[in-house]
Amino acid sequence: MANEQHQIIATDILFYHDSDERAFFEWIDRMSFVQESCGIGSDIFIRFNRFPTDDDLWELIGFCRRYQVEMTQLKKFLTDANREWFLNPEMFWFTQIFGSSEAANGS
Repeated sequence: MANEQHQIIATDILFYHDSDERAFFEWIDRMSFVQESCGIGSDIFIRFNRFPTDDDLWELIGFCRRYQVEMTQLKKFLTDANREWFLNPEMFWFTQIFGSSEAANGS
């Protein structure tokens, strides 16, 4: 089983149609870094088989925005290697993941 740090949790996802729900799970199934997903109550645990690469993170950002998955949990994937683009305060996801620039800088 993947490390708990190598997962995200989708909670209370609102599907607008059966096709939307199917698309959600099909997207999960197509992500090469996903090991498994399982639902418990209103939570869907999406466990990874590896630490997300840059491309994986881009996909996770899109997936989370599309399905309104809590994006703050993505900040645990910040590394020295991806810091320049991932922690860029000019990117559309910045406040959804890191909050204010002061908070991201530890201020």
